[in-house]
Amino acid sequence: MNWQFSHDEENKTLILKTEGVLDIESANAMRREGWELIQQHGHLRCLLDHSDAEGVTLSTLDIYNLPKRYAELNIPHNFRMAVVVSSGLLNDMKFFETVCLNNGYFVSVFFDKESALAWLKN
Repeated sequence: MNWQFSHDEENKTLILKTEGVLDIESANAMRREGWELIQQHGHLRCLLDHSDAEGVTLSTLDIYNLPKRYAELNIPHNFRMAVVVSSGLLNDMKFFETVCLNNGYFVSVFFDKESALAWLKN
């Protein structure tokens, strides 16, 4: 998977745009890199744009364990992440959303960037 980070300073949001197939190694690397950038910039919002992702090879157990990795990095529970997906990723990302919410992390899945940004601003 390829990814690129950028910052929306006006909205204090880290933006992550991905393409390719999401695998556990990429997810782990993006999380570490993203958390470092969030700490540097002081943002507690992230727009994760998977709209160009081609698929997911994460197992159900991989997805289930993702919030545990957030806790290991001491990512605070007031951190908010909006995830933009194509319809092909919806089931896996809705499961991710549910697991995150059950672990106290504010994550929501969207089909368009505008809705995701609006949710992050609330």
